[in-house]
Amino acid sequence: MKRAGTVGALVGAAGAAAAWVAKDYRRWRALDPVDVPATPVGWAIVSGLRLRARDPLRWRDRGSGDVSRGLVQLEPRPGGRPAVDPHPIPHRVLEQHADQVSTAALAAALAEFEERPELETRPSAHSRGRTALAVRGGAEIAHLHPADGSMHVALSPLDARVVVARRWGEFHPLAGVARGLPEGWVLLYPPQDPAAVEALRAVLAAAVGHALDPAPREAEPDREPATVLGVPTVPKRSPR
Repeated sequence: MKRAGTVGALVGAAGAAAAWVAKDYRRWRALDPVDVPATPVGWAIVSGLRLRARDPLRWRDRGSGDVSRGLVQLEPRPGGRPAVDPHPIPHRVLEQHADQVSTAALAAALAEFEERPELETRPSAHSRGRTALAVRGGAEIAHLHPADGSMHVALSPLDARVVVARRWGEFHPLAGVARGLPEGWVLLYPPQDPAAVEALRAVLAAAVGHALDPAPREAEPDREPATVLGVPTVPKRSPR
């Protein structure tokens, strides 16, 4: 009887595991993955990567230097964070999608940076079918997901820490883990209004600044120690 009970438990566990696999596979296929084959083999590859994924709301690199000046007074994003699918490929926002006006405004912000001679647009190395903003002949800076208005950007580790802590985005679960994804690779949540577009424009400017000058910024000698969310940053100056 004891052996029969053990066999029954194992059969039940195997059935539950098979049901979970089938459900997770259907969920993943619904994301319409393009960077890996949309097959059981592709799902198995992504599932293996999930074992290496980190918490997207935590960071490991404390960073150095200063937070980009444009992010010092970045206000926290209002409301709660949108749900993001746990599969690292594709890395998708499931709710709070941007409307066409906000998405177009964000695309226009990207286009403004494309005019700089040291930057270029080219196919994204991280998202098949997307056009990325990149340093001319160098690293990818950002790419937009037109379907929902979210965006992936490469920030300095310290800037990424501020952006994530203030709820404007979250780390890619494989950032700093998978080859080619920097520690500051962040998913920015879709903008919900014009104010959010302006906040994301500031984040994008910080990403561009880091791409063009990736060395940690040294604090200026006349600065007082100060923090924003516990990280070294530029203190507010008194009006003269």
